[in-house]
Amino acid sequence: MGNCGSTDPELTEARRHNKALNIFLREDGARERKIIKLLLLGAGESGKSTIVKQMKIIHSNGFTGDDCLGFKQALFHNLLEGMRAIVDNMDMLGIDYENPQLEEEASKELFAATVPDTGDLDSRILKLIEQLWLDRGVQKCFSHAHEFHVSDGASYLFNNLRRYTTPGFIPNTKDVLHIRIRTLGIIDTEFSYEGSRFQLYDVGGQRSERWKWIHCFDNVTAIIFCAAMSGYDCTCVEDGTTLRLHESLDLFDRICNSRYLQHSSMLLFLNKTDILQNKVYTSPLTLCFPEYTGRQTYDEVSKYIHKKFIDRNRLRATERIYVHKTCATDTSIVERVFHVAADSILRENLERIVS
Repeated sequence: MGNCGSTDPELTEARRHNKALNIFLREDGARERKIIKLLLLGAGESGKSTIVKQMKIIHSNGFTGDDCLGFKQALFHNLLEGMRAIVDNMDMLGIDYENPQLEEEASKELFAATVPDTGDLDSRILKLIEQLWLDRGVQKCFSHAHEFHVSDGASYLFNNLRRYTTPGFIPNTKDVLHIRIRTLGIIDTEFSYEGSRFQLYDVGGQRSERWKWIHCFDNVTAIIFCAAMSGYDCTCVEDGTTLRLHESLDLFDRICNSRYLQHSSMLLFLNKTDILQNKVYTSPLTLCFPEYTGRQTYDEVSKYIHKKFIDRNRLRATERIYVHKTCATDTSIVERVFHVAADSILRENLERIVS
């Protein structure tokens, strides 16, 4: 009977462990709530993955030499696929080669070539791609690239071909930003800004990848929706008929008005301003919006596209959609835009916490 008031040592230890675990879980939950979760969404070819690369450059010490070397195979694959697409469409568009001999070489060599795991494309193929790029017929075909699929970074890569043929070549940061790699699954990137931790989720923009988005919707602080303004005359890879800007507008409509995301901040990045500035003078916006009656200038076209997106909003106060025009391959622009956007996110997040 004298032992009734004693404490079982194992029970005491268990209680101690339980108390420590509860403290840890509370602290871990508090830390988790302090993380700013950003969900990066958009249709294919919108420039989302380039934004992710820029976050690494701006907030995570950039790309090392080994990192850049890892993009070498993708760079040569982009070159090969880009030139194949152009050659494929020469006949379809009724365009002749300036040098007829190149047609035979292209059909024989270009389509048999592969990029090995080492990342080094055969020097003969690189030379052929360079010769093709200098051909006036090929250049004429490329001017119609909106009628078939070539990545937006192709012209940059083709214009730097000579550098890529030098022995021991390693891509630089600017090359990396122009390389197109399709996002599969979910890419998670962490970085810090103004003392806050940010977690950025990049989800594949192709239609086949979008079913995975729902897994990222829990406790998202903000949505960054990327749309390529320059896609008003380009079709989607998936069906070859839907214009990319129409696809982006429909997708933005679903995201912006989703009840799952109504409490998340919404940032709209109207991307690829550099391409749009060159394109507006040769390709009319009426291809996408027949009702457009404004002038074919960058300012008026971009303003009209901006309005088209805002008009799709039915759920949020208009002033709660933060719109920024961006050029994802320009680090200085992305840094400036992101810092303005991040300040808006942090301010809204603080308002939610104290309210």
